[in-house]
Amino acid sequence: MELLEREIRFNPLALARAVLRHMGPEFWIVAVYPFYISWVWASGEIYPSYHWLAANPAGPGTYLAHVTGWLANSWRFVLGAVVVGPLLGGATVLYDDYFDLEVDRANPRKSALPFHKRPTRPGVILGSALALFAVSMAMAALVGLAFLAASAAIAGLSFVYTTPPVRTKARAGLDVATNMLGFGVLCSLAGWVIERPVGGYPWLWLLPMVLGTGALYIPTTVADAPADGRMGVGTVAVRLGDRRAVYLAIALLALANAAIIGLGLSGYLYSPGAIAVLWPLSVLEVVPLAYLVWRRSVGSILWAVFVTSSLMAMGTLMLLLDHVGLWHP
Repeated sequence: MELLEREIRFNPLALARAVLRHMGPEFWIVAVYPFYISWVWASGEIYPSYHWLAANPAGPGTYLAHVTGWLANSWRFVLGAVVVGPLLGGATVLYDDYFDLEVDRANPRKSALPFHKRPTRPGVILGSALALFAVSMAMAALVGLAFLAASAAIAGLSFVYTTPPVRTKARAGLDVATNMLGFGVLCSLAGWVIERPVGGYPWLWLLPMVLGTGALYIPTTVADAPADGRMGVGTVAVRLGDRRAVYLAIALLALANAAIIGLGLSGYLYSPGAIAVLWPLSVLEVVPLAYLVWRRSVGSILWAVFVTSSLMAMGTLMLLLDHVGLWHP
């Protein structure tokens, strides 16, 4: 097997690091966080079995039984997070790498990744991706039929996003829409159906989720636009141009924040008091993306996406704390 160099294959720690790097763990949080947010809306708990833990404190000599009890109450959430993140996320990254080997080798930002630094057989990449997809479906079935349906839809969207001739990642507009649907809608629904029927989902929450996903995805296409343009990959940044793509990202983020503020003022999922405290974050989130109007180096783009997404995550976490009653603004 040529997936990894010989000295890596026979070094357990190096092997574990290399396998994880191939599966793109930095992308798992992109899927798990919307999953987690909707799970909190549905469960009313900030972390799995919060109320059970409060009612069943651990004591000397009971720690193993305590962990076992927690797992008995929380296994569906834990397994669901593993399916959405490491399994489906890792499978999607590998599957995308299989079809993008030549494109990524021509991209300075991606050419240093492990697949392009070491001899790799494409068949190993594809086989690993398909195996992870299969395992994810088997585990999703254990969680429940509704979760299996959401997971299958996520997997199907991964195929549509990458596989020729559809390959929406190379079609301006469809690339953004696919990510909005996958992360903003399907990952959110996957978290909800673990606790409640899908019909009860707070559908208006999908507005900030979908718009925010688009706002964070578009700058990544700007970072790759020069290489994508040379290779004929027609992303939204290639079609619109760097500056106009950044303007679109800013507009989507502004609309997402307007939706969050509007939902809060109406008391939809969280209180108006939370919005009164957190609204400055909505302004701060726009600043890094606005900086990209003037400077769009790869480093600046990655910095802007990281800071913006971190601020969005912090603000949403505070809204979740308000929702479950652990924060009273």
